[in-house]
Amino acid sequence: MTGLLNHGRVRADAAPPHTPRPSENGVMSHIPLRPLPPRGRHLSVAHAVAPPMNQRAPIWDRPVPHEESRPPLVWLMGAHGGAGVSTLSRMLAPTADCGRQWPAVLGGESPFIVLVARETIEGLSRAHHLLRQWHSGLAGDRSVLLGLVTCAYQSGRQPKQIRQYLDVMWDLVPEDGRWRIEWQPTWPLTEMKELPVWTPGSIAPTKGPDPLAAVRNVGESLIKTVTAAMRPTSEGDLK
Repeated sequence: MTGLLNHGRVRADAAPPHTPRPSENGVMSHIPLRPLPPRGRHLSVAHAVAPPMNQRAPIWDRPVPHEESRPPLVWLMGAHGGAGVSTLSRMLAPTADCGRQWPAVLGGESPFIVLVARETIEGLSRAHHLLRQWHSGLAGDRSVLLGLVTCAYQSGRQPKQIRQYLDVMWDLVPEDGRWRIEWQPTWPLTEMKELPVWTPGSIAPTKGPDPLAAVRNVGESLIKTVTAAMRPTSEGDLK
């Protein structure tokens, strides 16, 4: 696994390189954004090792197209085809698929991004490249990386090789932005439109199985993180 270590060491005590602020024409422009904690989401790019050009994702040159009436709160960015973004963006109401490209944060769209990868060596390798791209400052100057969701490739225990690779990658992911979706045997047998949808404030059933158990923690954690990032810095900011 020696070759996997080539993502560089990143200082967690460095000052944030930027404070994301959506366009003044957007739905979030009236809420000043407070800088996110430097421990993971704004890390120094001084020691980050950029991936090769052919392993970098492009940046949108226009607002990301989406089907909803208003821009999503969080973008899900697949590290590769088949990562699970279509399913997760369907089941997590505040999210949308940004099409495997970095949002440029134009037209009032959200700066918040979560990478999604399947738990295969190829899938994690693609995600690793994107993490290095972002930490190298090559993913746009306004995007905010919230974390990484990995989706199990099979049922049962996570393979040792996958755990070892993730141990390396977690250096580049905020501690509270590390999520895993376990293998869901019913999802491949369900039409997308029939999948349950989690919304903020959704309450787990007190009896019986929770159809949203696999995504509930991710959704609640995302809302908590984004809410903290959008909290006004002072009462005067609301005037």
